[in-house]
Amino acid sequence: MGSTLSTLSTALTKGAESASYNGHPTEQDVVDVREFMLSFLPIEIIDLILDFGEYWPCLRVDSNNEIEAVASGTITGEATWLYLISPPIPPREISGTDSRHRRIRKVTFEMESHDQGWTSFPENIGTYNGSWSWFEAIIFRPSVSPCWVDLNSGPFNFGATFNAQDIKELFPEPNPNGWLIQTNIVASNESLSHSVTWTEFEDEEAFVDPTSLKGREGLGHELVRSLEPGDRIMLMAKSKFPGWTNHIYEGSIEIYYSI
Repeated sequence: MGSTLSTLSTALTKGAESASYNGHPTEQDVVDVREFMLSFLPIEIIDLILDFGEYWPCLRVDSNNEIEAVASGTITGEATWLYLISPPIPPREISGTDSRHRRIRKVTFEMESHDQGWTSFPENIGTYNGSWSWFEAIIFRPSVSPCWVDLNSGPFNFGATFNAQDIKELFPEPNPNGWLIQTNIVASNESLSHSVTWTEFEDEEAFVDPTSLKGREGLGHELVRSLEPGDRIMLMAKSKFPGWTNHIYEGSIEIYYSI
């Protein structure tokens, strides 16, 4: 058994060594490891092992563009910046096979940011209470979303042209569309990194507010379940009400899927 485990570990390591720049296995890596393991285990056990170890391909995009989403500089007092947009979700069916398909497993967002560094409500300092500087995820579905959006231009200030309701109408599907990812700590001048992961499974311990003005709070599993081939995920940097600002320094989106 020890020799077999050592051999399996070597196979996984070799797969990781050939991974793309994002540090995760490619689809071919997963195929190669699965085929190698067939010499030792049935396919059902192999898939359980790979899923348990989250040995999944990953679509990743990141940015270190520094922007300020300033609520006071917008039409309706609500700043909305497109900070990042993911690569398209690949087709479900895998070319050349009738027995396997791609399945989205989880989405991870990472953000480094802070708010304006002050507040008129001292009881909220150092907490997330009453924060109006936050991040939201919206699905970009090409069949119904505006084709004029330049997806390769870097951060894009929607709030300079559109009010919040108009922006929602630009992305009508899925309906509802828009999920709260993370708020900033109130009245902090120091940037803080947050990492948020959503899976297809509902978080029973999450505080849920489907009517939150910051996006459907605690319902990130809806986004994972809603993703269709060709969809892209937009990381939106937001702030609302006079004086509020979202200072963003870095961000990333990772979409993990099994094959």
